[in-house]
Amino acid sequence: MPFPMHIRVSDFYYEREIQWGDVYWFDFGAVRGNQERTMAGPHPALVVSNPAVTLEGVVLIMPISSIEHKKQEYRFHVPLGKHECRGLENDSFVQADRIYSVTVHNNLPDQFYLGHLDYQVMRRIFNQLMLVLNFDGLRKALSTS
Repeated sequence: MPFPMHIRVSDFYYEREIQWGDVYWFDFGAVRGNQERTMAGPHPALVVSNPAVTLEGVVLIMPISSIEHKKQEYRFHVPLGKHECRGLENDSFVQADRIYSVTVHNNLPDQFYLGHLDYQVMRRIFNQLMLVLNFDGLRKALSTS
């Protein structure tokens, strides 16, 4: 599903309860300054936080980028087939090394919902996220204290 640019903010509605593993269109905005590797413009985004335990109206997301005309650049880019999320038009990858905190209101309306990833797919993504956040180092530090 292409990004629904024609929908006005005043027409957004929020009846769906956002869940861990949901995929939405999100507009990452314009690149500022000399930030070549920053996400810009509309891309699918994966909800990786549990909305029930984060600040009300705030979720953590990771960008999803199409593999079309690109290669998987980093080990933290997790492949995501278009068959794994019904709303994706292309095979893609989740950028587990980029985490954004965003407000739900005006950013993730029901009209931007693309689908939900199953547990096995989320497990693949979270394995890489644990490396990014150095959970192994944390576990070692906790076991020695």
